[in-house]
Amino acid sequence: MSHPHTNLGLCYSANQLYYAVNDPSTRGRLAHIGSVDFNFNVSRAIVTRDTRLFSGVQKVISNIQDEYHPAHVRVLSPPLFECWTTFPKLVYDKADEREAHLGILMKGMDRKDIEPIWYSLSNQDFKFLVARNQQVMKGFEKLTSSVGSAEYVSDFELGQRWISHADVRGSFLTISCYDHLICIASFLLGKLRAATYIKFEDIDDLPYLWLQNAHYLSWMKGLHEQIYVYGLHAGNVIDLLGPYWDQDAEISKMDSLDKIKVKADDATYGFNLENALPAILMALELPNE
Repeated sequence: MSHPHTNLGLCYSANQLYYAVNDPSTRGRLAHIGSVDFNFNVSRAIVTRDTRLFSGVQKVISNIQDEYHPAHVRVLSPPLFECWTTFPKLVYDKADEREAHLGILMKGMDRKDIEPIWYSLSNQDFKFLVARNQQVMKGFEKLTSSVGSAEYVSDFELGQRWISHADVRGSFLTISCYDHLICIASFLLGKLRAATYIKFEDIDDLPYLWLQNAHYLSWMKGLHEQIYVYGLHAGNVIDLLGPYWDQDAEISKMDSLDKIKVKADDATYGFNLENALPAILMALELPNE
């Protein structure tokens, strides 16, 4: 039987699925952090719902659920299948203009397949929009259908969870690293300032792409007290982009329990812990939940 505050966090990177389960009796403690290797791209298998590949992922998650009996599951929503943009609040406040802009951003999609999610920003003159493709999310919904409560978390929302978990109130940047994509989010005084993601074919192209994006997004060149980097090839990303970040910022690769500010029985793991950070943050029971 599940404990009402047992949470399962799920994320993926290339051919790996990462998961974390909290210890509901102790805040900030995890019962387990794990990784499962596949011989195919996990997110692609979920999105396409390929019968053979999807069933493999589904079986693994079913086994995890049978072992830990979570009452709630949070899954990282794939940024590649989301649209992120900042809207003037004047546009947001007018329903017809809001819908017209949404139609332009998601051109060619039926409105019923678009889920818009709006977020407040530190600058109250703007709103941040995430538009999700509902057809893409059906695979994730099928994976979590056996759990009573499921939630899908966008990558930049991990920074908001970090604020609640670590009680960070200054300015910081999060850099989440995937196989061919990085997500960047900026936070100021406990609130989201802005977010974007950059796609790349070759990781060595990142410095050029960073400068190209920072030319139009001034907040990427802003001052940040901390920069938290996690995910696939986080070390390489730090080496490549470190010279372009605020030189006074403290850069942390989130590769240990101490840095993540959690406790668990195992001190070391057979995989890079920074890859599992999204799952860990999603598994935690936060003070406001």
